[in-house]
This record gives sequence, C-alpha cells and structure tokens, in this order.
Amino acid sequence: MGRSMYNFGKQSKEKARQQKQIEKAAKRLNAKQQKANLKARNADAGTDVAESDPIEETL
Repeated sequence: MGRSMYNFGKQSKEKARQQKQIEKAAKRLNAKQQKANLKARNADAGTDVAESDPIEETL
C-alpha cells in the first residue's frame, strides 16, 4: 500500500508537468500567430499609406 501512495504523487506531478508543457506550447504558437498577423496588418497598412503619400505630394 505504501508504494501506491508514493507513485500517486509522482504520477500527479508528471501529469501536471506534461499539462504545463502542452499549455506553454499552445501559448507559444498563439503568440507566433498573433505576431504574424500583426506584421501582415502593418504591411498592408504600410502599403496603403505609402501609396497615398505620393498622390498627396503631387497635388
């Protein structure tokens, strides 16, 4: 009976470690996607601004 209680603590600790690892991986992936989306939006907005600036200068 002593062994099962001993292993129970190890098993729960290992499950918690694995869950934390999965959550961290998901968080990294989410941050990477947000960063890519932000760059895409800035690139799109930058091209609009760049195109409109020369037009204003010629008027």
